[in-house]
Amino acid sequence: MKGIRCMVFLAVLPSIIAGQNSGKIPLEKAISEGLKKDCEYANTLLEKEQAETQVRLSEKDKRLRLSFDGNYFYRSETMAVDFPSTQIPGGGLIPEREVEAGVNHNFDLNLAITQPLFTGGILSNSVKMEELRAVVQTHQTTLRENEIAGLIKTSYFQYLLLIRKRKSLSALAKILRLHRRRIEDLIREGLVRRTDLLETLSRIEEIRAGMTDVDQAIESEKINFRRLCGYDPEEIDDAYREKTTTREKALSYFENNHPVLKSLQNRLDMLSLQKKIASGRYLPQVSGFAEVHYGKPGVDYFAKEWTLYFQGGIRVTVPLFDWNRLGSRKALIDINRRKLENQRRKFIRDVTASLDRFFSALQKLEAKSAHIRQMIAYSGEDAALKESLYAEKQIPNVDYLAALLTREKNVLAGEEVRIQIEKIRAGINTLIGKNKEGV
Repeated sequence: MKGIRCMVFLAVLPSIIAGQNSGKIPLEKAISEGLKKDCEYANTLLEKEQAETQVRLSEKDKRLRLSFDGNYFYRSETMAVDFPSTQIPGGGLIPEREVEAGVNHNFDLNLAITQPLFTGGILSNSVKMEELRAVVQTHQTTLRENEIAGLIKTSYFQYLLLIRKRKSLSALAKILRLHRRRIEDLIREGLVRRTDLLETLSRIEEIRAGMTDVDQAIESEKINFRRLCGYDPEEIDDAYREKTTTREKALSYFENNHPVLKSLQNRLDMLSLQKKIASGRYLPQVSGFAEVHYGKPGVDYFAKEWTLYFQGGIRVTVPLFDWNRLGSRKALIDINRRKLENQRRKFIRDVTASLDRFFSALQKLEAKSAHIRQMIAYSGEDAALKESLYAEKQIPNVDYLAALLTREKNVLAGEEVRIQIEKIRAGINTLIGKNKEGV
């Protein structure tokens, strides 16, 4: 485990150094802070601690127990033995008499030691059960870590996407404002019509309205990101890139490492132990005991004084007949086993289908990215050409505005595709349970 942590630290060290050099916070730190803030994750840690305590508690069931017992009871009547008169030859007559056995007030102070000797594997298998339950809780903790990392990454990439859109609209608005000034100068010189200015002003207002919507979305995402980790997204170093992988490697990692699959396997192992415990209850239960008593009257009921005595032995309990409850208990365990196996198959099938969708979308986005790069080059050349044509009054203003808008839309589309690719990769790592390990 320490080796894995070391490898992960070395893997993320360059991005951490880059973040420190830029004065920004690495996304890894935001995720760590998010784990500290998450109440559900804190509860999983407490449940893990609780499970580990339960393991220690079950181990103590195998050890000897020391107990003290004290009791008092009152008898209104005690047993009495009548001795008739007896004639002793040459010795006279022994008169009739009555001897009382015991006393009215009875006391017993008992210090006992009990040690299980043989339980049919019940106690040892119970310890293994609790150990598996603790392991299952560890997997739940890992699962929550993975989920939190995925939520923070998704929020951050969504924020970047909105910021890129805001910058694109701002750049386009700046270009249109410069174009508006140029048109105003041309109008004063009587070289163009006022309709060109109105078209440009209309586009500027349209972009400003769009920027208002984007600003609102940005603020909403900032609040969400701050809620998740306590940082503002603009504090995060944008050099972070999600690790790439292939479908085969992702599927292999999922099948061998996902916390849910590990938990299901542990629960199946727990059912096997439950069967052994159920069978063990029908084997002889043997325990040894030793007791020190200080009582009145004690062992001899004819004595009325306090008596100190010791007793010890072995207790054996063997169930003989209970209407085949063992078979019914095992049948219930087998039903639970089949339910878990069905749950496991469904989970694998669902995740495999989701992986196929993710990688299909990733493949198409990567192909789309290549096309958009060409579109950006073509639209940039087209906008420059139409700027010259408009200056020469060979095309109307609306055609030039459309070329500008197309170029900026293509630039924005390229950024959107890049960030969508990062979001899909983060989604893949979340799906296969590798999100936290990947940072």
